[in-house]
Amino acid sequence: MIEERVHFNSDGLKLEGVLSYDENVMSPPLALLCSPHPHLGGDMENNVILSLGKVLAENGFAVLRFNYRGVGSSESKQCNIAEVYKYWEEILNNDDCSDAIVDAVSATKYLESTVGTNKIFIAGYSFGAIVGMMLSVDNTNIKAFASVSTPFSRVDIGFLSDCKKPKLFICADNDFATSLEDVEKGIQKISDPKILDIINDCDHFYIDKEIEIANKVLKFFNH
Repeated sequence: MIEERVHFNSDGLKLEGVLSYDENVMSPPLALLCSPHPHLGGDMENNVILSLGKVLAENGFAVLRFNYRGVGSSESKQCNIAEVYKYWEEILNNDDCSDAIVDAVSATKYLESTVGTNKIFIAGYSFGAIVGMMLSVDNTNIKAFASVSTPFSRVDIGFLSDCKKPKLFICADNDFATSLEDVEKGIQKISDPKILDIINDCDHFYIDKEIEIANKVLKFFNH
C-alpha cells in the first residue's frame, strides 16, 4: 500500500490530505473519508478514519482522507488559533457543516481528477457522517455511503427520505452523541435500501473496534 501526502484547493484555501492505494490495482473504486468535528478528535489521523483508510486501500480502493479548513495544516480564513477554535465551536453549536461540505466536494473532485474513475464511495464518522451524507445525496457518481455514529439526536435526517442509494449506519450501543431510541427514530425517516448495524459494548470512540468497523464498511462497499 502506498500513502502520499497531497494538497488541493477548496474555497481559495489549500487543504491537506493523504491518498492511499495499491499501485497494482488499475482503475480502483474511490473512497472519500470524512472526519469527525475537530473538537471531538476529528482529523484525518482519527483512529476510526485511519482504520477505514488502511482496510479499504489494502483491498483495492483508492482512499482519500483529508483535513477540513483550519484543521492540522489545512489553511483557514481565520487569523490565529483562537479564531479557528471559535469558528469550529460555532459550527458545533449551530450544527452548520456547510463549509465542511464545500471542502468535501473539493476533496471528491480532487480524487476524481487524480485517479480518474466515476465510482465513488463515502464513509463519514460523527460530524463527518453528516458531511458525507449531505455530499452523497445529489452526487450521481457516489454509489453508496457508510455513516459511523450518525448524530441522530442533533440533526434532522429528513434530507435522506428520498435517497435511493445504499446506506450503511453503524452505531454504538453506548454512544454519548445519540441514543438508540433516536437512532431508531432517525432510521425510520430514511428510505431503503439501508442497513443498521449496532456495535454492542461500545461507546462513541470505538476503541479496539476500529478494524471490525472497517471490515463492515468494506463488505458493504463490495456488496
